[in-house]
Amino acid sequence: MTELEIIAHAQAYLEKLAKGINPLTGEEVGENDVVNNVRISRCLFYTADLLKKIVDNKGRFKVEMPDRKPFAITPEQLARFEYAEYGISITELTKRINALIDTAQMNELKSKAVLEWLVEAGLLTNVIVNNKTRRRPSPQGESIGIFTEERSGQYGTYEGVFYSPKAQRFIVDNIGAIVAFSNREKNQA
Repeated sequence: MTELEIIAHAQAYLEKLAKGINPLTGEEVGENDVVNNVRISRCLFYTADLLKKIVDNKGRFKVEMPDRKPFAITPEQLARFEYAEYGISITELTKRINALIDTAQMNELKSKAVLEWLVEAGLLTNVIVNNKTRRRPSPQGESIGIFTEERSGQYGTYEGVFYSPKAQRFIVDNIGAIVAFSNREKNQA
């Protein structure tokens, strides 16, 4: 059986379940069966319809997503930010910020935007390490809690840049300036 045939088979099962029919026996399911719950039934119909579109399009399917708004965050959302009690990477920091917004409706804050703002603010500097440009904390960056630390990873040891609770707070407190800087950079590009 091909993958497309398996999908078609699954679609038929889901459609029968959505209609309250046992796909194995062809009999109606009991009145109190979970598939007769309106919300479950709608979910089954929706999923069966998606699978049908995949089969009809010979395995190709694209979900049309609404245009997302530019990143923005309210003070109320930022108040829920969970500061780590230890140094975290910029990736982890932006992940925690993005967890506070609806990413289906809004673009996420990119780590690159935060890093570029930190360079512009003089808190990080670009240095060449092994013929590659790396960001390292400046003395001002160190004063707010940005630090480097040697870590072991999949490809051996490396020097990473981490953000202490004080640095995390600094970034969260300046999120408006970071977003404004990022938007200005995008408009100039």
